[in-house]
Amino acid sequence: MKKAFSKCVHKALVNVWPLYGAAFAMATSLSVLWTAMPFVMRNIGGTEEHVGYIWAANMLGYMLCLLFAAVMLGHLNPRHTTRTAVAAMFLATLVMFVVVYQATAHNQLGRPALIWTMIAAGTLAGAAMSLFWPFLMSWVSADYEGAILNRRLGTYNGMWSAAAIMGPLIGGVLVDMSTLGPIVVGVACLAICFVLLCLAHDGSAGTAASVKPVDAPEFCFDRGLLLRFRWMARIALFCSWVCLGVSRSQFALLFTGMGFSETQFGIIITIFGICNFLVLTSAGRLSFWHFKPVLLLGVQMVLVLSLFLIIFGRTLWAFVPAFVIMGSGFGFAYSSHLYYGACGSKKRSTQMSIHEVTISLGVIVGAGAGGYLSGNFGIYWPYWFAVIVLALGLMAQVVVWVVIKPGQHSQPA
Repeated sequence: MKKAFSKCVHKALVNVWPLYGAAFAMATSLSVLWTAMPFVMRNIGGTEEHVGYIWAANMLGYMLCLLFAAVMLGHLNPRHTTRTAVAAMFLATLVMFVVVYQATAHNQLGRPALIWTMIAAGTLAGAAMSLFWPFLMSWVSADYEGAILNRRLGTYNGMWSAAAIMGPLIGGVLVDMSTLGPIVVGVACLAICFVLLCLAHDGSAGTAASVKPVDAPEFCFDRGLLLRFRWMARIALFCSWVCLGVSRSQFALLFTGMGFSETQFGIIITIFGICNFLVLTSAGRLSFWHFKPVLLLGVQMVLVLSLFLIIFGRTLWAFVPAFVIMGSGFGFAYSSHLYYGACGSKKRSTQMSIHEVTISLGVIVGAGAGGYLSGNFGIYWPYWFAVIVLALGLMAQVVVWVVIKPGQHSQPA
């Protein structure tokens, strides 16, 4: 019996790792491509508005199709759905390659048709991505609760955030050398992701990736209390992605405009990724932070500090701490919403869709408004806008804590 159990555990571990590998490959593709995208758009003749619009359009396509997928496609098999998503993203990224090659090799810089084709391809890639992350997350987290769920999500978060460490550095170095380089790497990583999904099996979602006993006690959820934390975490997640939307799009141009290089920008985003990775993996291993409201309130305040360092800083000694703080706060907001969303939920795919919609809204607001404000009012307006969003978010969290009472709701939203 014991030997048969060990054999079953070994098989389960082998089956689940292709899912984590697919998350790693996808995150590598996205972090390389979208770290370099502000410079790619600049190099083909785009403006600050175009830099903001392409990521905003990408996430708008993602969000709209997420809403459709959550309502109409929740019954689909994650194995087939995720593979279809990767194939569509592969084709969209190939279109980006053709557009950039046409603009740079044939001296068609600034041609509106090419710039808007890039934005359209980004929108298509975002739409296809709506069939990847929510379905992959629900696949990974199926059938688990409490500490085991936290451990499993921690492993998943560790994989994609590890890719976010090296991806920005690769993207920064490559775009410094060649405008086409990051797109080529993005296409290659998508191909690897597709292969890994072909190796994964549906049964891998039904067995824990971590079979070791976890010391943390199981929690009997109060639905009203869970609803409180779910909405507080949702507000923190939205605000953190507004900050990221501003900093990953507009700060790239501000930073190089001060005389720094694209490679140095990649290094700063890599530092952000390291802090994000450390917080995500630690949150997945520890449970002391569960249901502690002061930590979610604190996220808003530390993110404001990071923005002040960007606004008033003029050297690397100011910018590096800014992204250390932002990466740490971002990681905690992401872990919190993922955990509170999955807790006590029978329809995991719906909660994962809400998680991704929240992220999309943050990027749309941050990148879209950031591009408009920078192009029309000044290069520092996007960061002041993000500060205002964080302040409003902090007030909204306090309202949620006061208005929603424990035990007053039977089902969390």
